[in-house]
Amino acid sequence: MMTFHTPRAAITLVFVSFGAAIGAWAGAIPQVASASGIDNFQLGLGLTVLTLATVAVMSLGGAIGRCFSNRAVLLFAIPAFALSTSLLLVSNAPWLFFASLILFGASIGLTEVFMNAEASAIEHDLRRPIFTAFHGSASAGLPVFAIASSIVSIKMGTFATSLLVVAAFALAWGMVFLFVPPRNLTRGRESSIAILSSRGPLIIMGLTVGLSISCETAAVFWSAKLLNEQAPSLAAIAGLGTAFYGICNAGMRFYGDRLRAQYGEMTILLTSIVLAMASFAILGLSTSFAVSVMAFALAGLGLSMLCPCLFNMAASQMPANRAAALGFISMIAGAPRITAPWLFGWIAASQSTSFAFGLCTFALTTAFGLVMFLKNTSLEATEKVT
Repeated sequence: MMTFHTPRAAITLVFVSFGAAIGAWAGAIPQVASASGIDNFQLGLGLTVLTLATVAVMSLGGAIGRCFSNRAVLLFAIPAFALSTSLLLVSNAPWLFFASLILFGASIGLTEVFMNAEASAIEHDLRRPIFTAFHGSASAGLPVFAIASSIVSIKMGTFATSLLVVAAFALAWGMVFLFVPPRNLTRGRESSIAILSSRGPLIIMGLTVGLSISCETAAVFWSAKLLNEQAPSLAAIAGLGTAFYGICNAGMRFYGDRLRAQYGEMTILLTSIVLAMASFAILGLSTSFAVSVMAFALAGLGLSMLCPCLFNMAASQMPANRAAALGFISMIAGAPRITAPWLFGWIAASQSTSFAFGLCTFALTTAFGLVMFLKNTSLEATEKVT
């Protein structure tokens, strides 16, 4: 049982706040886009800029990890994340919208690398599976704030939504300051990705992560847009797509560590991708608000275990500098992550949002092939956790 005054509890709150920020932004996208004068194509371009900033910062994880502890980076990243989220939510012009997205993306990248690095290290310290539960905490924060954001942004304005996010980040920062000790830094060749005899498995993991996150981004950031188009009269609850996605995503992740111990990560990855493929196929064909909401729930189940398993497998390859391995796969993941939002926005503008969702099925088919190839390499990708 987790106690409150521990590094695990502190990092759990960081994950919750991470999900809260993403959820708040996702739930308020229609209002922010309208206030900033952004159309579908520009929104897709903006999400591409956001992803570019995220990937660029994540790629620097190894270098940053050789100079600063996870704790030190998080104490800087959390306030920056709170500020960028607030600026984005109150954007009322295209220039502010895009400028805020750059800072928001950079904050996402910095926080994501080092909260995952610390989470992987905590699992190693405890010698039992807990990693996916951290991601479950992020997924739990996402639907709560997605619903709150949809309602509060319409009723009270996006500034009120930003105050909710700042409060969550303030609590997380205090917990990290009090209960997360700095870890000893490893410098030299042992902390560099060059120590690995082969980077092939990490490259495969990175490509799979990129495809998975591209689909996650579509599900989270475009769900409200799709539901708005299907039922404009239900705009106040357009955040339900993100909410159901997040609820199912969180539920599976909280249960995921038991599944990891019982079935192994490869089996979980392949099964999850099949579920995700089915969900996006439904989104591509559905014209029903209710059916689409249920499809987003299925997508939450399918995509829930992909990134946690892959991140932990990668981080376990370099215990001396877990951020370096995470930074490397994030760099590899950059190509699909950066191009996918722009491509999704272009397709949504030229065809339809539902059609764009349907095409995500092909990305997941590629991910399935990559995981099969990784499985056939008989990679011992994770540390023994008992």
